[in-house]
Amino acid sequence: MKKARILSFMLLFFIALVGIVYYVYVTRPSDTSKIHISSNPWIGFTPFIYAQEKGWLEKTSFKFIWLVDLDQNSHLFERGFTQGFTATQYELLHFNQREKSKPVFLIDRSYGADAIVSNRSIEELKSSKEVIDIYLEQGTLNDDFLDAFIKEKKLSSLKFHKINASQKNILSLKENKKPIIIISYQPYLSALLKKGYQPIASTRTMESFFVIDALFVDEKTIKGREKEFIQLKKLFSVAVERLRTNPHEYYETIKGYLEGQSYEEFMATTTQIEWLHQKNDPKIIDHLRTKQIKTDGLIP
Repeated sequence: MKKARILSFMLLFFIALVGIVYYVYVTRPSDTSKIHISSNPWIGFTPFIYAQEKGWLEKTSFKFIWLVDLDQNSHLFERGFTQGFTATQYELLHFNQREKSKPVFLIDRSYGADAIVSNRSIEELKSSKEVIDIYLEQGTLNDDFLDAFIKEKKLSSLKFHKINASQKNILSLKENKKPIIIISYQPYLSALLKKGYQPIASTRTMESFFVIDALFVDEKTIKGREKEFIQLKKLFSVAVERLRTNPHEYYETIKGYLEGQSYEEFMATTTQIEWLHQKNDPKIIDHLRTKQIKTDGLIP
């Protein structure tokens, strides 16, 4: 019996040791010369995917880590696994260490690619006596989107039950007879619409919700490496131009990241954003400053 306990202890020790080795040597970025940036397959970030798939990033200092859940950006950044991330101004405001980072360049403004969908119309929701389940990624801009939606549509008297869920989990939801609301974005939004959910609000229709996407980076990482970020922005611009001049080739290059979106669906999403990388719009810069977001590091 004693020998068995010793063997069990040794086995547990070995498993723990393997876990520690994995954490140190696999999970944590090993190449400290690289600038690790987390991102997701949002339409505005696909030029980074295109640049990566074309091999353009191989001779640069940048390594992208592709995620699904929005809140993973903050987890990776705050634990030192990444030095930058693509996100909205609202997501940045949810970061515990938001004062450490600032935007290097603006990417896009959402103009319909973020949306709230439901299995009920607005009128049916307003007259509902049931508790309405709301599926969203909590701790992200989805919280702000929901708050603005409830206020703008005057729904505060309704009973809501928030459910924290990733977009992957949301896509696996089965048909529900209860009234539900889902907050989503492209490319996941296309799949929800195919399932029959109807849009009841979006960044195109909302008057009080303004979403800007940018590349945010740790200030210490930017210092002395400005030329590298200028190079990354140039590659981003070339990728956007490829999207405009040869959209089918662009789609074929990145489609593996698009959660099954067809070419037609993908092209529809390109009309749901406004690109911002070519110039720094003074109105947008003023908006970011009202959110106490530093703008002095923006590349012209």
